[in-house]
Amino acid sequence: MNSLKGRLCETKNLMWNVFSKASGRWYPQPEITQRSCSTTSMTDLPEKSQNLDKTKVTPIYVGSRKKDNNKIYELIPFKEEKNGRIKRKTSQILFEDSLRKSEISYEVYSKLSKEERDIYMAHLKAIQDRVLTYKDPKTGYTVMTVSQHLYKAKCCGSGCRHCPYEHKNAPEEVKKSKKYELSRHRSRPPCPGIHRMTRFLVVDNSPLGKEANTSGRPAYCIHVYKQGKRAKHMPHATLGDKVLVAIQGQMKKAYVVGANTHVHYRKHGVPSTDTNNIILLNDEGNPLGNRITSPIPAYLLKNRDKPQFSKVLALAKKYI
Repeated sequence: MNSLKGRLCETKNLMWNVFSKASGRWYPQPEITQRSCSTTSMTDLPEKSQNLDKTKVTPIYVGSRKKDNNKIYELIPFKEEKNGRIKRKTSQILFEDSLRKSEISYEVYSKLSKEERDIYMAHLKAIQDRVLTYKDPKTGYTVMTVSQHLYKAKCCGSGCRHCPYEHKNAPEEVKKSKKYELSRHRSRPPCPGIHRMTRFLVVDNSPLGKEANTSGRPAYCIHVYKQGKRAKHMPHATLGDKVLVAIQGQMKKAYVVGANTHVHYRKHGVPSTDTNNIILLNDEGNPLGNRITSPIPAYLLKNRDKPQFSKVLALAKKYI
């Protein structure tokens, strides 16, 4: 009986040691659990356990930094250059706030042009290196980062590219010039029609078209059946033209029944749709589907004298 009780006490002591050391505390654990199964009698606790100062033995954790509106940004000495000048870099608080000011969502980043993405990545790399300026990838000019503007703590009024104060002190002429306008910020003029690699939306009820629309790999143009242009320069397709598309690993001919035309190229009486819509044709020139699921422009009725296109118009139920 005594041997069984001794084994139980050893097991209990072992478990007590494991849990006490795994708790992460530095000060001694209470000895009540150990004393309850000990064979010796212990009347008084030791003085060390009674007079334990927790402030000296407990770990000191870093307190949370509260948000302060009156932050003082500073530059920290980094290294000394050959000419004797001391190179400085941004402090941790300035670095974190600069990153927070420069971050954008993926939806905004995906709409940027190639030139704008290069500028954004160069600016982000300069913030990560904790420097105050960077070179423009295209022009080579020196541009101030958002860290430099935050360090100055005010808008300089020059209409800077990365101003975090929304050009507060800039004159009205500079503010108007910084507003986004499509005609100024496009890298090339808008396309007058459908060309190679233009994505399409199939608006008939054919199984091939439904699969392409739902799979995330829409059909795209690879050729336009239109004459009167140079051989090396494919003409642009408009409403009613026949195109050759690549869809789900196949090549199919199709008619354009909806075009997303730019506002500068729209014609009076010809509606513009949000997407470029097509109707797929089989090898014999007949529509693959037996119904058109979206309205088509009434402008296409001028082609009803053509035998092939009249079959497409016969499937339409609504015109716009």
